Amino acid sequence: MQTEKQLINIEIDHDQIETIILENIQQHLSNIDNNKLFYTMEDLQEITGMSKGFIEIRFFHDPRFEKIRRKVGRKWLFPVSQTRSFLNEWINEQPND
Repeated sequence: MQTEKQLINIEIDHDQIETIILENIQQHLSNIDNNKLFYTMEDLQEITGMSKGFIEIRFFHDPRFEKIRRKVGRKWLFPVSQTRSFLNEWINEQPND
C-alpha cells in the first residue's frame, strides 16, 4: 500500500505584498508629518534624501524658501505645510536631464 504525502502549497502575491508595504510606509510617514509642526534640518535631509550641503547649495538660499525658514537659537526650523508646498514647486522646476 502506497501512502500519498500531502504537501502544503503556499502562493505569494509579491505585487500585493509590495502594495501593502508601500501603503504602510506612506501611512507611517503621514502620521509623522501629522504630529509635527516643523521640520528640522535632519528631517529635511531625511524626507528629501539630500545631504545638508546639497540642500544648502540647491534651495536653502532660494528667496521663497528664505521666507518660510526660521532660525530658533542655533537650530533651523521649517513649517511642515509650507516646506512641503515649496519642495513640490521646486522639484517641478528642476530640469529633467
